[in-house]
Amino acid sequence: MSRPVYDSTVVRVEATGERFSYLNNANGDWLCVDDSGVLTTQSYVNDAAIWRVDGAGFSHAVADISIGATSTEIEHTTQLTLVGDAVSSGGRTGEAADFMVNHGPERLPSEYLAELREKGWVSLTCILSPSVVDDLQRIGCVDDYENESPERVNPIVHPAMTKVTVEPISLWIMREYMQTRDVKLGHPPGVSALTRDDGKREVQGWHTDFPYLWGTGDRVPLPSGDLVLGMQRNTCISEFTQENGATIFKLGSHASNAAPPDEWGITNHTFRRGYRAEHGLPYGGPDTDVIVAPAGSMVLYDSRTWHRAGVNNTDRKRGAMIQAFIPGFIIPFMDTSNMYKTFLESDTADQLTARDCKELDNLMVHKIMGPAGLFAITTDDDLTKRVRDQMASA
Repeated sequence: MSRPVYDSTVVRVEATGERFSYLNNANGDWLCVDDSGVLTTQSYVNDAAIWRVDGAGFSHAVADISIGATSTEIEHTTQLTLVGDAVSSGGRTGEAADFMVNHGPERLPSEYLAELREKGWVSLTCILSPSVVDDLQRIGCVDDYENESPERVNPIVHPAMTKVTVEPISLWIMREYMQTRDVKLGHPPGVSALTRDDGKREVQGWHTDFPYLWGTGDRVPLPSGDLVLGMQRNTCISEFTQENGATIFKLGSHASNAAPPDEWGITNHTFRRGYRAEHGLPYGGPDTDVIVAPAGSMVLYDSRTWHRAGVNNTDRKRGAMIQAFIPGFIIPFMDTSNMYKTFLESDTADQLTARDCKELDNLMVHKIMGPAGLFAITTDDDLTKRVRDQMASA
């Protein structure tokens, strides 16, 4: 029988039922309308790349342009016409090309960005297509697949993992918010499945995310200033509810430029053996917030936002994909190069577009540029052993 585990204010985000579309060429680039009103393609998604189904074709979400289409069905190919002339793969009229109609957002990218800048968080509700969500649930053995056994393979070999990692609107928003095109993953991507709480296990307490880690490791000195050093993207593989362990936040706390209070139960304390038995769960009163969102949604938030783990009080596993994003000048939390090399050695790239693969490379390969040229950064086994030995003997 369910029992309440906290008294947070519920912030519910629901699907509107409305949906824009993307039109992608074979390379994966997006059909768009440029600032001069000309049809073309581009390698990222902003308002210029957003289309709505309009009868037997599409109309642009912002510009006064309509195009004909042989199909408007999601995840189907289509050929397009502009005033009766075939649209080529580069967006101009000429030789007809196939475009893929893809699942788009509920709102314009600029609207999401404005909300993030105002509040420090935003929900991209149901941003992932149902087919990608189903693949993620299968990988994580959650929802309809919770009785299956996980595959013993690196998750990056699943195309759905790459599609989620390179989701274009969230990346554009984070790049704009952090004011840099050079954005990297802070750690390798993966899927987690939160099982029912047993009433005893230690629970992650209040903290901020990488690279700040206030309440966990205090990596960045306080106050940190106005420069944004990290963003977090929580993908709801299952529906997130108050009962199944949705993350608990103190929304707006990013603006305080301060660490969560010790008395709320910070991670440095709550992970100590016996803490829960003595003190109970970390604070979860009505001045905290829990975001309830449908499967396939992404919650983006400034990494300085205070939050703690929720507790799953149901018999169903809750799936999530938690990813930290950082500017390229920040050292990552974990090495991503080995997982990326696993991707390169697999045939997964054959099931993705060239644009997806290029974006994954951008996110997972950390680089340095200096007088000697460009180099990829990875870990070194010999030096790693050396520093670990030094730590052990200190």
